[in-house]
Amino acid sequence: MEQQETRHTSGAIARLVPLEAFGPDVHALSPYARDDEDFRQGGVICDSLEELSRHLKWLDDDYQSGQLDRLEARARSIVMLADQLGLRRVGQVAADVVYCIDGPDETALAATASRLMRLVTQALDHAAGPITAL
Repeated sequence: MEQQETRHTSGAIARLVPLEAFGPDVHALSPYARDDEDFRQGGVICDSLEELSRHLKWLDDDYQSGQLDRLEARARSIVMLADQLGLRRVGQVAADVVYCIDGPDETALAATASRLMRLVTQALDHAAGPITAL
């Protein structure tokens, strides 16, 4: 997470800007980093990415509506999809969401669910490639 400092007359205020660094697992989804063998399995990858996209939307809906049982099932599904796609960090954070649901700390759950949504969004954006490539 990146931290920026803004000065006001009353003192320093730290402004947190949530950014996730790209990792090797996200770079593996790049359409330009695949070899011929990976393209043969493109249908499986596309299907998994579409399912991950649907889970991202439902994850937010379940969290906003307080449906923790559905949120837990959704996070477990994301763990499996992330494993299929090689998105290790996404799977780890999804597992952390499941752990936070079992605990009584709502703040930890909110922060971890937000991080999961950022990571999934980042992975999906990266997998789509630049718009100019279309």
